[in-house]
Amino acid sequence: MSWTCYSCGTKNPGSADQCTNCGGTTAAPRSFYLHWVFGGALFFLITYAIGSIVGATLLEFAAAPEESAVIAEAKVILAAKNIPFENLSTIKPDELAASKAAAIAKNKAKIPAVIRGMLLWILPALLFVLCGAVVGFISDGKTIIEAGLGSILGQVGGFFALKIGLGHDIGWLVLGAGLAIGFALAVVGSILGEKIQEMKERAV
Repeated sequence: MSWTCYSCGTKNPGSADQCTNCGGTTAAPRSFYLHWVFGGALFFLITYAIGSIVGATLLEFAAAPEESAVIAEAKVILAAKNIPFENLSTIKPDELAASKAAAIAKNKAKIPAVIRGMLLWILPALLFVLCGAVVGFISDGKTIIEAGLGSILGQVGGFFALKIGLGHDIGWLVLGAGLAIGFALAVVGSILGEKIQEMKERAV
């Protein structure tokens, strides 16, 4: 593979240890680093999965029903089966799970959409900025677009892992919106990482 001299810009064959024009030995940074697309994708896949799971858990916690709400849903479920309700300890596990799920769903519907969105996505958003900053900081050269492309691959991989592998109820619309937003957040993070890298290099 050929390399470009950092000092004079001459393109040299990969077998050359020194620049054929000026004798320099330092290669100029490349304009694109493909390996950081895939390296970044791994970072973003992990953070996408963690952020989505934690966000969903926070929403479930915020929508946790009181016992009276579960009892009310259990009565409805049992009434449909013509079964008298005594108490929660006497109903079947699947009926209890269904009662809790129905109560949680109603509580979620009562939470304003803005709050639900913040609970679900504020952590993934912060993690994407952080991941972009890490890629920008530790990588060679400028890897801004690479971080953005890595975020897309990571989100797609995380989406299928959660939807198919773990059975999470995530819509395709969420993925579509997330790709654009995630790309932007990763780029912002990468720019911050590059700035921190430059500040560190100046300080040395």
